[in-house]
Amino acid sequence: MANTKSAAKNARKAVKRHAVRVTVKSELKTLRKGALALLENNASAEEISKAANEAYSKYAKAAANHYIPKKTASRKIGRLMRALNKKQA
Repeated sequence: MANTKSAAKNARKAVKRHAVRVTVKSELKTLRKGALALLENNASAEEISKAANEAYSKYAKAAANHYIPKKTASRKIGRLMRALNKKQA
């Protein structure tokens, strides 16, 4: 339990921030899995490109807003794009 008003407020803020981070990370995982599923199911190039671009954009935005580390976002984006390029080649 917090001993001061400011500590109590910081605890409340931490709970809210945690909820947002969990939501964002869950969305990122879903987008990544969706893009990879399209690759596996041999979907059209346009659908795959659209899904990959959306995942790329969301990862970059999450890193910019400090929901995930920038290097983590870069690594995830790189792996996704490598898989996409490998499948297209």
